[in-house]
Amino acid sequence: MPAPKIRFYLHSKVATTGHRPIYLSVGVGETRPVRQATGYSLHPAYFSPTAPHALKGADSYRTINEKLDELRLAIAKACRRLEDEGQLSNAALAPLLKAAATSLHGRPAKPAPAPAPAEVAASNTLPLAQQPMRAVLADWQRDNAAHLAKAYLNRSKQYVDWMEKFDPAVTPAAVTDKWAKQYTSFLVTDTPLFNNTIHQHINMLRNLVAHAGLPTKFIKNGYAHEAKKCYLTWEELQRLHAWQPPAHKASLMRQKDVFVARCLCGLRYSDTVSLLQPHIKAGGQVNHIHRDQQKTRAAVQIPIVALLQEILDKYRDWPTGQALPVISRQQTGNLIKEMLREAGIDAPYVQVRYKGPVKHEKVMPKWQAASTHTARHTYGALLAKMKVDPLTMRDLLGHGNLSSTMTYVHLEAEATERTVLEGFTKLGAG
Repeated sequence: MPAPKIRFYLHSKVATTGHRPIYLSVGVGETRPVRQATGYSLHPAYFSPTAPHALKGADSYRTINEKLDELRLAIAKACRRLEDEGQLSNAALAPLLKAAATSLHGRPAKPAPAPAPAEVAASNTLPLAQQPMRAVLADWQRDNAAHLAKAYLNRSKQYVDWMEKFDPAVTPAAVTDKWAKQYTSFLVTDTPLFNNTIHQHINMLRNLVAHAGLPTKFIKNGYAHEAKKCYLTWEELQRLHAWQPPAHKASLMRQKDVFVARCLCGLRYSDTVSLLQPHIKAGGQVNHIHRDQQKTRAAVQIPIVALLQEILDKYRDWPTGQALPVISRQQTGNLIKEMLREAGIDAPYVQVRYKGPVKHEKVMPKWQAASTHTARHTYGALLAKMKVDPLTMRDLLGHGNLSSTMTYVHLEAEATERTVLEGFTKLGAG
């Protein structure tokens, strides 16, 4: 039987405010799908047929998206259960759909009482493979605290959150070949995640199962996808540098300086936050940034070009002791989009993502696709444009392996285009 088709849509009934009710439609192979009101409504201008359905700007858009995701997951799980029991039909699904939609607006269930100390002690005596996946994660975090970044360790709990949404009682010992395939299908079909993120989820599943001392060869992971890099050309970087924000927005000027500086040295955001004056070393012809990177532990020595030196000199006496006035990542990301938009960095950018085998393309202005990592991508693209050899690029970027560097080399396609055009010219002359 084909997978159930679960989608949200706006009903044709229109309120005086222009809002329309959000309905859920579930098709299970019968002539007509089962339909159910969710109890939420949106104006069509703030509704998207693909997740997240409530767009930013709509009232309570975060709550609506969370509730719709919760409903989608509950119905997908109900469909799988009914299918396993051989009872998947509109008649069996309709009451479950109504109950799930009603529960979205009910009172939250009382939290389960904390386990007694004796119960906790008993669970700790179980082999790691038989303990809940969250306990295995905590043990894995403790064992890896010495060599993995704290932010990554803290972020890793989101992977177990999704495992528990799929199977609340999951343990490493319960992860069989069938379980892994069903979980992968769940990530692809029942969540808003795209392949690159799914790849990370499956990798963490492997890590935790292996940490419990169990084999992982059967856990297949073919969801890595090299996303198209968003970077500025040299002309766009010059345009941004020349752009002057309004006089009353001093913070925007500072963040423009930080972004341009990062485009000229390629430091990751985390390394820029911790960049101090002692990391800037005097050299013969030019000064250098000399420091160990947090992510790869690799030492980098980056030559400081004139424009970068000018920006560093501007903040030499910054009160925090940082070499640059860096603010939080979220604030930085929002300001990058704002400054690039105001500077007219709006060349079309094609965002390509995959969800399972399905390709999703979206065209947007470059400023909208930009993020904190755009500066590092810009530095790599500029090095490729200069024809810097890949080994030197690897050292300047501090990559752990050459394959990461080669993705930047492939951005510079002019030489290949010239070779092809010259080849066709020769064929035509012959």
